[in-house]
Amino acid sequence: MRKKLLIIGFMVLIIIVLGGWFFMKMAERPTALKDSLTASHLDKESRTSDGFFRYTSKKNEYSMLFPEEFAIEGGTFQEKKGFESWNMSPKSNDKEALQRSIKILYTSSDSITDAFFERYSFEGKYETINKKGLNGKEVYIGYVNNYFDKDAKLIKRDPAKYGPSLVVSLIRNPSTGETIKVHSLTVCPENSSCEKVSLQSEKKFILRIAKSIKF
Repeated sequence: MRKKLLIIGFMVLIIIVLGGWFFMKMAERPTALKDSLTASHLDKESRTSDGFFRYTSKKNEYSMLFPEEFAIEGGTFQEKKGFESWNMSPKSNDKEALQRSIKILYTSSDSITDAFFERYSFEGKYETINKKGLNGKEVYIGYVNNYFDKDAKLIKRDPAKYGPSLVVSLIRNPSTGETIKVHSLTVCPENSSCEKVSLQSEKKFILRIAKSIKF
């Protein structure tokens, strides 16, 4: 009887240890793999040294790098032939930290570059990225610091001076007219100690995604 109880106790201990190991491994997984919707679009074997996975659209076949600590916001996800729209954001419980959200908009029809940046960037300005290494696609990027005054009026301020609150990029396949628009929004919660967002670091981050897009 005693031997039987020892065996049962030993088996229970093994189950507890294995269970703890399993949940520890689950906790170690990046955010992108913990979310079922996000993970279903990712190549799990494609993880890069700087923390991205390769995301592939199921309906429109484009692909892009997806930051591992972000997940798709399920309520925003639309995916159909010729049109896609969804947001992704990092999963953080720190309400005092800088808040981020990136919107991805894919269309099978072309877009007017000047009109897009006139609407979203500071003074309608944007940069045309050198085509070297872009595999034939066109990449444009612009920035703005959006500020609301005491009357809730939107004022577009110089991102070089105030830091960008919005970075936008337009990626085009000139052969097919397909375009992807990226809107990267950063918000510093009121009364928090967020540091000013770096224009260069935001540009580097969004271009890492934009340049990786394959149509």
